[in-house]
Amino acid sequence: MFRQKNKQTANKSIASPAFRFRWSLRLKKRKSEKRSVKKSNYLVYFFLYFAISIIRVYLVIYLPVYLLNILNVDRSQLAFIQVFIYLVMFSGPILGYFFDRYSKNKKLIIFSSSILFLASFLLSVLSGRNLGVLGLFLAINLLSQEIVKVGILKMIIDLPSSGSVKDSKIVAISVSLNIGSFIPSVLFLFAVNDISNVNQWNSFFFIGFLASLPIILSAALLKEKTNKPEKKFEQCERDITSLGGKNTLNFILLFLSYLLIWSDNLYKYPFSSWILTRFGKEGFNLYSLLYIVLIFLNIGGWIIGQRISKKENRSIDNIKSKIHNKLDLTIDNQAEALYAFKLSNRKKIIAITVGLYAVLTFLMAVSDFLFLMIIQGIIHLVSGVMMLNYTSLMMTISNNGKYKTFKYQCLKIAIALSFVILIPLGTFFSAFIQIETLFITAGFLALLSLIPLKLLRVKLNN
Repeated sequence: MFRQKNKQTANKSIASPAFRFRWSLRLKKRKSEKRSVKKSNYLVYFFLYFAISIIRVYLVIYLPVYLLNILNVDRSQLAFIQVFIYLVMFSGPILGYFFDRYSKNKKLIIFSSSILFLASFLLSVLSGRNLGVLGLFLAINLLSQEIVKVGILKMIIDLPSSGSVKDSKIVAISVSLNIGSFIPSVLFLFAVNDISNVNQWNSFFFIGFLASLPIILSAALLKEKTNKPEKKFEQCERDITSLGGKNTLNFILLFLSYLLIWSDNLYKYPFSSWILTRFGKEGFNLYSLLYIVLIFLNIGGWIIGQRISKKENRSIDNIKSKIHNKLDLTIDNQAEALYAFKLSNRKKIIAITVGLYAVLTFLMAVSDFLFLMIIQGIIHLVSGVMMLNYTSLMMTISNNGKYKTFKYQCLKIAIALSFVILIPLGTFFSAFIQIETLFITAGFLALLSLIPLKLLRVKLNN
């Protein structure tokens, strides 16, 4: 009797206008706090990836020219050092597992790693012909970069959101990466008038270091979300993924396809050096300037991919209602059918873009400078669409169980493997094999990525 009376009193208090008013204020406060955290973190993500992209372009485009054409380092020794440098990229799954298990101090870890990231870059480019010291600091730079990226990725994966919303976040990061990428191209035009002047190159590298300093402030302003994420779509997607039949086989097949699509690493390192050798200083300066255009085309590709993703999610919503209303399936089989439909759409987009990418890579081998730049522009556009769908597909398949970040990083090991194998091979072979041969080889490897992609499927239970 006493309990029933208390229950009635509680129900009356809950139904009272004053209670509902206080509760609505509390909900509004929580929502505004969530929005403020998201907005501030979006700015933080932008500047973090902005700085990372500046350093990345220095290391991918300009450091190879500095080492191979200006300092004339031994390519065989450099290839040997590269193997050990890129082994650091295998740390992704370990870092993913670490952040999944111990994620309380993400902000401190990211902040410390951002300082290490900047310091190691400056020390690596100033090490000159000492390839051992260069390799050590480049390895530290890659490791600290991986820590920052995995920590941010953990924060994004933990946020509950639909597939299209996650695609939007992926695009936002890609845009910040690409916007920062054209900064070194502009700096190079003003800082290096005499391409053979080592002092000008050192000044150019130091200016890049200064331009990347916002990464430290951004990491300090990072806000962690304290409340537990809601389930909703994220839990639903985990359920769909776990019901997706041969999920382990899909995981392996996607890994193989993703590995082969990074075949461009075979020619990437000597590419800028080859442009300088074949088309001269004017050609290299024009390529450096046009790199800005290539970056914006890549951004356009990611945005196009996002639009396609939104359209796909609308189609999935329609399929959901049809499955629910018209098909005589169990709940588990409904989930598998949706999962299969989602994989099928992603696979179709990836297959089309990979085919275009391979054909364009073959054409690079027989191109003059103008045609080469046009092909590069189309490749960057197509790659944006392709990589968005690969990334989204990887998140879908890895978003199952406790260690989501760990599983996603295991898939991304494919990038590390391609760096460790293909970049040193490309650097080594470029000493006595024409780079046009490397273009053709990369095109064939890209086509081979379609085989495991084709085998990626989900079978419905009877």
